[in-house]
Formats: sequence, C-alpha cells, structure tokens
Amino acid sequence: MTKFLVILHLCALLLSPFSHAQFELTGPVALTFADDSKKNTEFGFAFLQNEGAYQFSVGPHKMAVEEVPKRYTLALMLNKDQLIWARDFTKKPLKGFDWKVGKHSLQLFKQKLQPARPGDFVLMIDGMRYHFIEGKPAQIHFHFDEKGITEVEVESMVQPKR
Repeated sequence: MTKFLVILHLCALLLSPFSHAQFELTGPVALTFADDSKKNTEFGFAFLQNEGAYQFSVGPHKMAVEEVPKRYTLALMLNKDQLIWARDFTKKPLKGFDWKVGKHSLQLFKQKLQPARPGDFVLMIDGMRYHFIEGKPAQIHFHFDEKGITEVEVESMVQPKR
C-alpha cells in the first residue's frame, strides 16, 4: 500500500505543473484610424482551463487547444496609401496604436524620418525602434510558455543602427 501511495504522490508531483499552466494577459489597445478617429479596445492573450479542456484566446477569438501554442503572429501591412492594416485589430486602416500586453509595450506612430522610410512609420516594442521595408508585411511574433509571453520577435522590419 505504501508503494502505491508513493507512486500516486510522484504522479501528482509530475503532473501538477501542467495543471497550473494558465495565464491571462490583458491587452488594452488604443487605435488611431486613418480618419483620425480613435477607439479603445482590448486585445490580449489567455490560456485557460475551461470545462476540463484548455482554451487559447487571442483578442476576441477563442480556440480549443491541447497545449500552450508556441507563438502567435500579428501581421502589419503598409499599403500604397501609406496606411497600416492590422486585420486582427480592425478592418479599418490605421495611423497608429498604443498597445500594452502583459509586461510589453508596443506603439506604432508616424514620424518624419531621415532618410525617409516607407510611410514614415515607427514601431516601438519595449523601447526598440523598427521601420517598415517597402512591399513586405511586418510580422510581430509573440512566443509563449505556460506562464505567458516569453519573447516578442520582429520579422521583415529594419532596426536602425544606433
């Protein structure tokens, strides 16, 4: 009987980290549209247990999952009219946004750049500057583990030399 209790205790210790693999990161985002109108909304991430199964949420979208997804990618498109499209946020073109998610801060804004860059947009992520590359969609990869965001990685953007 004691061997059974020891095995049961070991199983409980081994499986307990998986039962605590949950996070909920709020994501207040202030959007500025092409027509200068503004909207405040939420776009966060969550990995929560729901009725015995796990559910991953990205903004308003929810999906059943077996484990924490490895990453989520937000695509930003700079169109020929020099406006940004972030389809996951809105169906309207953007001039900018200010987004706080977990311990990360992301801002998109226009700024006259020298030398000029496509759209003169600056993307700031946790204090690091990035600029668009003509004709390429910018990708912001959010990497996850059981506790939340582990890394924010940027692809197809230029980081200016200091």
